[in-house]
Amino acid sequence: MLRTRQQMSSPDLNSQRSSQLHEVKWSAADETRALIQDFSIVVGGPVYDFLLRIGLLRLGLPNVLRRIAVLVALTWLPLLLFSLIDGVALGSRVKIPLLLDYAMYGRFLLALPLLLLAEVGIDPAIRVAVKAFVDERIVQESDLADFEAVLRRTQRLRDAVLPELLLLLLAFFPIFVFRHEWQQGAVATWHSTAAGLTRAGWWYASVSTPLLRFVIYRWAFRYVVWIALQWRISRLPLHLLPTHPDHAAGLYFLSFPQLRFGVLFCALGCSFAGQILNTVTHEGASLASFKLLMIAFVGIAVMLNLCPLLLWAPKLIKVRRKGLREYAALGNRYTEEFDRKWVHFSVPAAEPLLGTSDIQSMADLANSYAVILDMSIVPISKRLIVQLAIIAGAPLIPVVIAVTPINDVVNTVFKMVA
Repeated sequence: MLRTRQQMSSPDLNSQRSSQLHEVKWSAADETRALIQDFSIVVGGPVYDFLLRIGLLRLGLPNVLRRIAVLVALTWLPLLLFSLIDGVALGSRVKIPLLLDYAMYGRFLLALPLLLLAEVGIDPAIRVAVKAFVDERIVQESDLADFEAVLRRTQRLRDAVLPELLLLLLAFFPIFVFRHEWQQGAVATWHSTAAGLTRAGWWYASVSTPLLRFVIYRWAFRYVVWIALQWRISRLPLHLLPTHPDHAAGLYFLSFPQLRFGVLFCALGCSFAGQILNTVTHEGASLASFKLLMIAFVGIAVMLNLCPLLLWAPKLIKVRRKGLREYAALGNRYTEEFDRKWVHFSVPAAEPLLGTSDIQSMADLANSYAVILDMSIVPISKRLIVQLAIIAGAPLIPVVIAVTPINDVVNTVFKMVA
């Protein structure tokens, strides 16, 4: 009787242990998904906490529209008010009045809002990409702890006080770092005349430009955080398949958040385009003299945008090399058996040749090998490059149209259509 109870209790005990182990595994996966759900490279950091305390932000995704309104009110609106008071907003008192300074529109009414709006597009895309590593089992359950450690290290880097403090110092001390903003310009403008800086010029040099610069610097730091995250993940023992149909071993999903980063370079392009339009309109320069600069800007923007994806090259090179080696060995074994069975009849065939699945299997194997041959060593496609170039160069298109005579535009369009 005692043995029977022991025999009956033993399976129950094993079942209980198995159930507990299963619960532990699921709790680890659930904990990882919970961490991913709250993961962000935007929502966090000393400045974010400060804005949260003063009520400019709400918990969760930052209140972008409110911050845009506040920053425009701090950067561009005082310039307008001071320029109206000093009589340099319009008219012939200075060569470049404020309302005809296209660089100011590009910087504070286009670039600055775009830099803030980028958070709404970039942050969710990064979260989806991080989640894909777990959902698509690229990170195996046995490596979830290491994956969590990478995410937590990334969040600690995002929340570090020293980097943002250094960025603030660089941004708000232009008198030491960017002296040209305090010097008299070559021509009289709304911010600088023969008598020196105007009241609007002082605000521009001490408040407006440092605020814009800090937003740009902070995005540069976030970009470094994003790069560090991808580098650390790439060092984990990932489960990558060289035969994946995306031709990037299953990592092409990383190109989608990278495309969203194109908005940052579009914002910088707005500032660049405004400066070009100023030079052409007010100083009589030709647009052709900026041709190489515009091409260089778009090229550099695309290259900088693709840099994080290049970090995957060492990992994907190994995956491709291993896949070619393994599928070549499999192909040798399969073709040898096929040749022995159907060509030399060393093994009597138990089925007719017509309708056999062996030939289709050989074709499938050949297709798999071809996929590995065509596999990219980086999750980058030609389409992604073209899209990034279009986004970066989009602000330059209105400049070209604005300074090109209408007759030339009509003739060019007619030649392209006819």
